[in-house]
Order: sequence, then structure tokens, then C-alpha cells
Amino acid sequence: MPYAACKACTDLSDLQRVAAIVLALGLAACSSMPRPTEQIDAARAAVSKAEPVVIQDGAMELRVAQYKLARADQEAQRGDYANARIYAEQAQVDADYARAIAENARVQRAAADANQSVRRLQDELDRRAK
Repeated sequence: MPYAACKACTDLSDLQRVAAIVLALGLAACSSMPRPTEQIDAARAAVSKAEPVVIQDGAMELRVAQYKLARADQEAQRGDYANARIYAEQAQVDADYARAIAENARVQRAAADANQSVRRLQDELDRRAK
């Protein structure tokens, strides 16, 4: 009986058949992946939305997003839809991040200007009170 258990454990022909089926299904799934049009369009929209906002703050992140968008287009043209999808999703995140950096810097500058105006007004009030 120990031989039967050992034979069941080492019977590679069944294991090889299962592995071949899993591999074939995996390859079929990759080859039937649809073109990531929605992801590329969303990334393109995010980059376009960030471009007018990002002047100096977030510029490097925007360039990274533009590069990844270009790579997404290249991968899609080559038929590598899995990598195209990944690049497109990364481009969208990077563009949103660049826009957030630029907006944050703009708000920080506006807050600093407002604080400076408040200080000037306080100084003026202090001078008039004397």
C-alpha cells in the first residue's frame, strides 16, 4: 500500500496535464485581454487636467505621468494590453498627484499672503493705537 500512495504523489503525468491546462488558460486570458481604452483615456484626461495647473510645483511628477502615458500608448500599439493598462493607471495616479502638489503649493502661497496681510493690518492697528 505505501507504494500506491507514493505512486499517487509522484505521478507527474496528471500533474503535468493540470499544469498544461492552467498554463493554457492563463495564456488565453492574457491574449483575450481587451485594449485598455478606458484607462488610457482616463490617464490622458488626468494629464490634460493637470497641465494647466502644474507650472513649477509638481512639474517632475507631471513629466513622469506624461512618460507613462506615452508608454501606455506604445504598449497598446504593440498589443501588450496588460502593460498598457498598468502604465495608463500609473500615469493617471501620477497626473493626479502632480495636480495635488500644484494645488497644495498654490493654497500654501495664498495662505502665506493672507497671513502677511493680517500681520500688516495688525501692525497698522498697533501704530494707530499708540
